[in-house]
Amino acid sequence: MTIKNTVHLTHQKLKDVTNIPIKLTHVYELLAAAFGFNSYASLKSVAILTNLDNPTTANQDLILQRSNLLGYQAFPAGELVAILEEEGLGTLTFSKLALKLRENDHFVDDDIDQLIAAETNAWANYCLALYYEDSSDDEQVGSGYWFKQMQAGRQLSDIEKTWALEYKEQQASGNRYEYHLRKAASLGCDLALLDLAEKFDESSFFEGDYRNVAADPMSVAEIAENLGRSKDQHHWLTIAAKRGNSDAMRDLIEGFDSKDLVRCWTWVYLSQLLGDDLTNDHHFAIHENGSSYDDDIGGPMYVDGTDGIELEPLEGNQDELAKLAAEAIFNDLQ
Repeated sequence: MTIKNTVHLTHQKLKDVTNIPIKLTHVYELLAAAFGFNSYASLKSVAILTNLDNPTTANQDLILQRSNLLGYQAFPAGELVAILEEEGLGTLTFSKLALKLRENDHFVDDDIDQLIAAETNAWANYCLALYYEDSSDDEQVGSGYWFKQMQAGRQLSDIEKTWALEYKEQQASGNRYEYHLRKAASLGCDLALLDLAEKFDESSFFEGDYRNVAADPMSVAEIAENLGRSKDQHHWLTIAAKRGNSDAMRDLIEGFDSKDLVRCWTWVYLSQLLGDDLTNDHHFAIHENGSSYDDDIGGPMYVDGTDGIELEPLEGNQDELAKLAAEAIFNDLQ
């Protein structure tokens, strides 16, 4: 059921429990109030109304305040709260929706309509970009050949026309993806800027101050490496290491921090505190194709994994400094 249908159903249920004629537009205002917004216009500018598995409980007091302002006396606010709970109706900010979509959550068409209505919002545009990317990244559908034939004016059979139109729509989705991605980036969406760096080799993300981006720092480090930005790669590997990523610690020890022995031992001591000692060998058996070895399958066995890191010992109080630094990072993770 679309949100529009859900709101109409809510409107009907409210009419069934009160003798007061309630305008449909006022139902939207009451819903906005229920979820803490000053108006439906303000809700639409930053969030969508949607069906959620665990929606936030509607605020009965705010519903009563708004209903009084709209001229409804003794409004059944409790009934509206119950209806919203029954329908699972809630709000989702564009930024939270974007994070869900990046985790391969799916759209419904009604969400698209609400996003299009918020065309000046950076995160709404980014959500639209993710939607169109999903459409354009599907395995190619249709036929570029028959599309060109259609453009040339050739009379096509029904199936040939279907192939041509499918191809046209997929190409259009790709164009809409880039359009909304660039628009989101121009409006300041950090994840859109990061995607531009990854997909279009543009470095604007790394030229701004986007250190709190909601992305895996190891992925950001890899994008920086692909763009040849070694300082940024070092920065994001360090962030990943401080968040407990042992692969980042290993990369730093073997690369950027290799000449700083105290720093290297700091990463080793941190890995030990986290229960993933980088000085230990990590070897395991695999099949020829790289999959984990299965005795039931049998066949040739190969060894994969990593050797433990070996470092020169620290002198004097440097060892204590490395341990204290590791403990400070570890405590920040708790």
